Amino acid sequence: MTARDPGRRHTLRSPGGCFAVAVDESGARIASVVETTTGTEFLLQLDGRDSEEPESPPAAESNRRWHERYAGGWHPLLPHAGDDRVVDGVAHPFHGEAAWRRWRTVGLDDASCTLELALGTVPLLLRRRVEATDAGVVVRQQVENFAPRDVAITWTEHPAFAEVLAAADASLTVGDTPVDVCFPAPGRSHGGFRSVPAGASGVARLRSGGWDAVLEWDPVMFPQLHVWQEHRATAGFPWWGRTSTIALEPASRPYDLTDETLGPIVVPALGVVTAEFSLTLARTGS
Repeated sequence: MTARDPGRRHTLRSPGGCFAVAVDESGARIASVVETTTGTEFLLQLDGRDSEEPESPPAAESNRRWHERYAGGWHPLLPHAGDDRVVDGVAHPFHGEAAWRRWRTVGLDDASCTLELALGTVPLLLRRRVEATDAGVVVRQQVENFAPRDVAITWTEHPAFAEVLAAADASLTVGDTPVDVCFPAPGRSHGGFRSVPAGASGVARLRSGGWDAVLEWDPVMFPQLHVWQEHRATAGFPWWGRTSTIALEPASRPYDLTDETLGPIVVPALGVVTAEFSLTLARTGS
């Protein structure tokens, strides 16, 4: 395989055939979530871009390289998220090593796949199971520490949604609280990034275009929700005035927080940390 090959892709189908879900070995990216009756795609698709490289680039070059190759979808960001940084003498690329590397398939059936990756920047083994359900998608991930010392990490999930979930009629709530975000009318632009508390429930609801999308996660492990919006606001690189998306990102820490550790989640020596995320999709009122 060449450096530009996105690697093998698995196409999963929910038991009742309601949803088709595509998962790339490269970055363990969920590349597509489609409701099969209408053909509606719910994840951001950036045509003409390659998926992530099989190996992460030098950390100092990684921000631009990420944005050159970013093709949308849903990525796990581990053991770091945000700009490249050096911790304990180890350089971590933009958005973390896991999203750059090619994972290994260790389990596969019609509705699910399980991918595995041993990180090089920290002594962790990641195992991620993606399942297509008749309600949407469920992700279960395990982080195993194979070293005899604790390892601290940052963990962020990064699903970026298609414009069908970011139309001018869209609304966003976290728990029972409306979030004040702007969804511009066609032909207008808007961009922004903010973080909001996950609250007690860890539930974000996005309503738009006749669809109801509900993202659920553990609010104790992921107490922040980063909300990134790009609606034709950036005329130049990397969005070229064409991209319209909203990303809802359960996160273990504020985006711009840095200290002497890599992050707030502690994976105990020879121990395991697990988390689950679900995306439920339904027509409004159904």
